[in-house]
Amino acid sequence: MRLIVLRATSVFLLALAAACGTDATSPMVPPPPPPPPPPTSAQDGLWVVSGNPPAILRLDPTQLTDTGQRVPATILTTPSAGLRTLAGVAFDGAGNLWVTSDDDSLLLAFAPGALASSGTKAASRVITPTRGSLSGPIGLAFDSQQRLWVVNHRSATVVRFDPAQLAAGGVQTPALVLSVPGTPVAIAFDGAGSLWVSDNQLRVIYKYTAAQLAASGSPPPAFVLTAADSFVNPTGVAFDAAGNLWVANNGRSNLLAFTPAQLAGAGPLEPNVVITSSAGALGIPIGLAFEQDGSLWVVGGTGVLAKFAPAGLGASGAVAPSVRLKVSGHVLFWSAALWPKPTGLPLN
Repeated sequence: MRLIVLRATSVFLLALAAACGTDATSPMVPPPPPPPPPPTSAQDGLWVVSGNPPAILRLDPTQLTDTGQRVPATILTTPSAGLRTLAGVAFDGAGNLWVTSDDDSLLLAFAPGALASSGTKAASRVITPTRGSLSGPIGLAFDSQQRLWVVNHRSATVVRFDPAQLAAGGVQTPALVLSVPGTPVAIAFDGAGSLWVSDNQLRVIYKYTAAQLAASGSPPPAFVLTAADSFVNPTGVAFDAAGNLWVANNGRSNLLAFTPAQLAGAGPLEPNVVITSSAGALGIPIGLAFEQDGSLWVVGGTGVLAKFAPAGLGASGAVAPSVRLKVSGHVLFWSAALWPKPTGLPLN
């Protein structure tokens, strides 16, 4: 079934050194200056891929602070893949940007150096399919061991590539193949290492425990989240620092959140929080990415990026984003990745 549907500011607290003490006979000693802000790099920011026109895009941190139209700070094109439809993005721990290309079933890596400026750049590594190992790859996520998991929506599989395979590139047989029901489109790891898979066709989300991910096969999901039929074409999934699972419910243009208790099967089926679109701010919500401060970026398929502050995510309602961006001249987005990678969050 061919799909039609269609983080990056880190907040740093500067420590202020305490003033030195004084007495009646000693002169006042001025306090030392505050430490400088951490250095930035040319790849810092929020990264997405557009399918029309095909390009890898970066918005730098200064472009993410207020609402408006944006021309990306970095625009990359590549001869290594078509990137004409849906493309997932994720950073590894070394700062390589990994991209899935749905239309030609390829997995690409772009080294930090290639991300430092605009232009046409060949991928530093390309993993190509063998015997259906990559078949419509559109979602991806790294686990705590830096193994890359990829969602194949055409073959209804999730496959794993280990670090040595990622370093080598070329034709690689996945280290593990997990067959899943329906049409899987996106994945996220929780804090315990369980894998959650959104199914766009059957309108559910599956959980596979870390033990179930130890070997290839077709194990039944450990838990199936139905959301009391609230899901309509669920796509992007992400966990916040508290362990709540957030879902981009694009068929109803809203965001849904489920508590850890609900995810353990010990709560009501209905979503704990439902964020609806305020003045069309969500557009067609597709992908999700959390910043380190708990802000949530929502990727819209039509080229809209909306940021919701933590205070707006605590209760249901029509919530206006704190930032809403329209990327000039680019549409057909699917997911987003932040660099530097936020810390203290479950793996998304």
